[in-house]
Amino acid sequence: MADGEVAAFEAYARTGQRRLYRTAYLLCGDVEGARDLTQTTLAKLFQHWRKASRADNLDAYAKTVLVRTFVAERRRTVRDLLAHNRNAPRPQPNPAPGADLRVTLLALLAELPPRARAMVVLRYWDDLSVETVAALLRCSESTVKSQCS
Repeated sequence: MADGEVAAFEAYARTGQRRLYRTAYLLCGDVEGARDLTQTTLAKLFQHWRKASRADNLDAYAKTVLVRTFVAERRRTVRDLLAHNRNAPRPQPNPAPGADLRVTLLALLAELPPRARAMVVLRYWDDLSVETVAALLRCSESTVKSQCS
C-alpha cells in the first residue's frame, strides 16, 4: 500500500473511530467488546482499503463491515452460550421508578439475537431508513420492519 493510501486510512480511522465505537457499544453492550469490534472493523478496512476508499459512502461501508463482523462473531458463540444457559434464569431489568433507563435499554438490547439487535440499533439509534438497514444486512425491508416493530 502506498504512503498516501496509508495516510488516507489513518485520517479516516482518526475521524471515524468514534462513530464506529458508538454503534459497536450499542451492539455489544460492553466497553471491551465494543473496542474489540471497532478495532477488528478498522483492521478489515485497512486490509481492503483500496476497495473501501472508493466506496460512495465510506461511513456506510465501514458500518456495514462493523455490523457484519458483529453478526458473524455472535453467530459463532450463540450456539455454545445457548447450550450452557438453557436452564439459567435470565436477569430482568429493574422496571421500578427511578431505574436507570440506559441500563434497562442495554439489558433489553442484550436479550435480542445479534441480527435483530443490529437492526434495532441501525434503525433507531443511527436513524437509518428501513431500506438502508435492509441493504446493510442483506435482507428484505419487510424483515427489518417486522424485527423493529
